[in-house]
Amino acid sequence: MVFIRNGRSQTPRGWFYATILLSVVILYQQSITIIGEYDENTSTIPVTTTTQYNNNNNPLAIPMEKAVALPSVQTEESINRKNLYGGKGDKKHLGGFTDIDTAGISPRAWKWMITTLNIQSIIDVGCGRGISTTWFLMHGMDTLCVEGSHDAKENTMLPDPDTQMIEHDFSRGPWWPEKTYDAVWCVEFLEHVGRNFHKNYLPTFRKAGLIFVTHSINGGWHHVEVHRMGWWKTKMELYGFRYLPELTMELRSLVWNETNDYANKGVAPNGKPIGAPHIHANMLIFYNPMVTALPQHHHLYYEPGCFVSRGKGILTQRDCGIGPIANPEETLLPDEFKPIQLTKEQDVRWFEWVKARVKPYQQEETEKKVVA
Repeated sequence: MVFIRNGRSQTPRGWFYATILLSVVILYQQSITIIGEYDENTSTIPVTTTTQYNNNNNPLAIPMEKAVALPSVQTEESINRKNLYGGKGDKKHLGGFTDIDTAGISPRAWKWMITTLNIQSIIDVGCGRGISTTWFLMHGMDTLCVEGSHDAKENTMLPDPDTQMIEHDFSRGPWWPEKTYDAVWCVEFLEHVGRNFHKNYLPTFRKAGLIFVTHSINGGWHHVEVHRMGWWKTKMELYGFRYLPELTMELRSLVWNETNDYANKGVAPNGKPIGAPHIHANMLIFYNPMVTALPQHHHLYYEPGCFVSRGKGILTQRDCGIGPIANPEETLLPDEFKPIQLTKEQDVRWFEWVKARVKPYQQEETEKKVVA
């Protein structure tokens, strides 16, 4: 409806406001369709089953449907993996796992993720035989792993692979878990998946708040995306994730010190000295605000909140409402906002569990010469 006054067209004010209101209603309905209605007491959203990911209206949205896992298609072709990698029966793009890769094992990093970042749930993407997954499980985390190699699943060390492991080949299509998780742990994976298939694992990342990923600058089995840090940083930010430089460097420094602390250097379950270059040299940490902003993930990034002292640039805090100097007006922090309690018994259980399922480390001649 248009009015003509003094030779110029004018729209009635009431009609204008009605149009704006209708647009807001439509946008709200679309947003509910895209991201679902969340219950602040759960990480699960209403789902329907699908093998597709079609969030074209908002590509940064959290996937809402229930994804169907697409296991790897087995082959009878004889593939020479040089006796280094598993993957019997797998196609060439799969099977890059080893018996145990100590370059990606860092209990110090994993404990930091719990005590500092307060991560309580995690998806292990490209979990191989499940060594890191088993650590997360045995230290009290709500854990799920996804792996493309059928041979890796056949040789997994997970206590209950039927409920703890998803077999999915990201070259066949997308997959994501039903609920949101605090974090994704993804070591020795990105370089194995071509960018034409990124669209298939990005939905998995979009169901997590923090994304821990390593990249490779070396050759290897089916390394088809070998790039320096800057490329991956830019690429992940183009996909909508945000880089966390301070946390990245804090974690790298922590793991570097663990690797090079020869006086107190521990050993991996196979007997090889701890060393995690994948992590201290090539790990990046990103966050996904679509998930971290949800109330069920507000416990992330822990630090006591009540004051003790401050001096020489050091701020000392304590848990509120606890201890002899607590004030009566202080509010106690609910337990769900506190980190999982870690014990030495958990460490021993994981170590012995993995040790019984891997081959003992045999020092190579080149290493013996270096030591000598």
